[in-house]
Amino acid sequence: MADLGETLILILGLVFVVGSMLAMGFSLTFGMIVKPLKNWKFDAIVLIVNFVIVPVVIIGLATIFSLPEDIKIGMIIMAFAAGAPFTPKLVHFAKGDIALSVGIMTLLMLIAAIVLPIMLPLVLPGVEVNAWEIAKPLIFLMLLPLGIGLLVKSRYEQFAEHAAKLLISVTTLSVIILLFLFFAIYWNDIVSTFGTGAIGFSVFFVLFALVAGYFAGGREKSSRQVLGISTAQRNIGAGLLIADINFADRPMVGITILILTLASLVVLMVVSGEWGRKKKSEVKVE
Repeated sequence: MADLGETLILILGLVFVVGSMLAMGFSLTFGMIVKPLKNWKFDAIVLIVNFVIVPVVIIGLATIFSLPEDIKIGMIIMAFAAGAPFTPKLVHFAKGDIALSVGIMTLLMLIAAIVLPIMLPLVLPGVEVNAWEIAKPLIFLMLLPLGIGLLVKSRYEQFAEHAAKLLISVTTLSVIILLFLFFAIYWNDIVSTFGTGAIGFSVFFVLFALVAGYFAGGREKSSRQVLGISTAQRNIGAGLLIADINFADRPMVGITILILTLASLVVLMVVSGEWGRKKKSEVKVE
């Protein structure tokens, strides 16, 4: 039964990632995605908050609080694993700037593929990270569908608009089912971490990253919200890949990454939903 559930999670995960990227491509243009990232000062802030501030604080506090070694390793891996495919969907829930979220997500994933192989062996001696293994899912499951969507949008705009609406519905349903399956299948693993600090530290990780990104996002509220969500949602695919390759004999590392991902999804879906409701009510008032 667990094997069936894990297979469903894999299938739904692929449906969500590929479907979300296609939907983004059908809804946007290349210029819309690139335009927000032409501001090098904003780009620098995005990279500093994700690859300097978050890792330094998380590694420092994980050491100060003396988290169990395997949980600490999981947190450190995710501290550097920025750029998650869930980000645009969460920004969609918040009724935020989706083009900006896709641009930030792409930038973070590209830089993460460079940073992870360099930084993890320095902070976790003995860890090996293959940059190509990190980049492959980025290219084939995310950038390629996004590019196909953008190409289709440029040639068949009406079809793209209808397809985007359908895919948004499909991916929204898939993420809800994914959350349910995660809790159902990994519940015993989650329970096994009670008392270790994994759950509490995961919630802190997400909230700290959300606040750090939000206040680093500049004066515009929309930019702050997008950067907050982008910083708080880490890349589970990259994290689990590193855990599977380097810590296959230490399952708590992977479990920690799953718990952090679940915490981020729950917290950010609540936060983005609340932001979306506020924005909707503000529009009605106007």
